[in-house]
Amino acid sequence: MRYIFLLIGILFFSSIGYSQKSGDLAFIKDTLRIPKENKVVDAEYLITALKNGTTLQLAKANNAKFYLRICTSENLYFGKTDMLEIKSGSKSFFAKETTNYELGKNSGYYVIEIYKNYIGTLKEDGITGFMFGKAETSFSKQDCNQIKQMAKHFYENVCAKK
Repeated sequence: MRYIFLLIGILFFSSIGYSQKSGDLAFIKDTLRIPKENKVVDAEYLITALKNGTTLQLAKANNAKFYLRICTSENLYFGKTDMLEIKSGSKSFFAKETTNYELGKNSGYYVIEIYKNYIGTLKEDGITGFMFGKAETSFSKQDCNQIKQMAKHFYENVCAKK
């Protein structure tokens, strides 16, 4: 009887946690709110947390579109719509008319549609920072490598499958 509870406990705790090692990254199936389109879609995604409290999610929605969700506690401009520039080393991805939505009192988020080839860029170059309006947020080399790992795992398991 004790072994049954131990087995159930191990299964439970292993299913709710996630690790930042690429071999341990687990896909989560949940809904994704896309405020710009005023939609909620089913999606599967990977998530990673960075040192400065920012979290990034790469998601594939059931409508076959890819999304990047960035949750941040820096440079908050709730309700402001502007150009979001995501920097990957010397390369940049521009998302026009992006809005910073309020997630909580001290945090906000962006949801942008991205393309499969950009996920390939992320797996090679990661994200070194982003600029919204005139406010810039930079990520450490360790955070950039963590994003690369997540993007590589996502690309190999979602984008590369035919």
